[in-house]
Amino acid sequence: MFTVTRQRQWPDGTEIVEVSSGGLDYTNPDALGKKYAGEFEEFASPIDAVETAISIARAWRRDARKRIPVGVGSTHGMTMPFDSGTFRDARLWAKEVYAKLPKCAGCNGPMPDSKRDYWHADDWSGQDYCSEDCAKREAEFQEEETARLQAEEAEQDEA
Repeated sequence: MFTVTRQRQWPDGTEIVEVSSGGLDYTNPDALGKKYAGEFEEFASPIDAVETAISIARAWRRDARKRIPVGVGSTHGMTMPFDSGTFRDARLWAKEVYAKLPKCAGCNGPMPDSKRDYWHADDWSGQDYCSEDCAKREAEFQEEETARLQAEEAEQDEA
């Protein structure tokens, strides 16, 4: 999970929009109150999180009339101010992180953070799915294929 927050960083008071890896519990503690759409939301994709952070930074820039950067990283559950970077740097980071994330065998979307949230269509393939819907579609496909193969075998036996 990736969470977007506006921060006034400790100890120097730098204002920044942060994209934190690990969900809401892994954001820095100096978050400002929610003002813009997307703040404090958790995203499965770092790309979606970074694009939201960029839109928040742009809106905050218009309101504050000063440069607001985007920072990306992970606190590992501690306080760790992120370095500010450009939008381009944040997008590059998001693409690199996304490429390394485990993907769903059904929709190729990012998998949930916790393996306990993985779904399975069967007990033997070892394929992981991101949701009940993806696993159900695969199970239905397997049932249809099994029925089709059995019908073909029955036709061959009759011939």
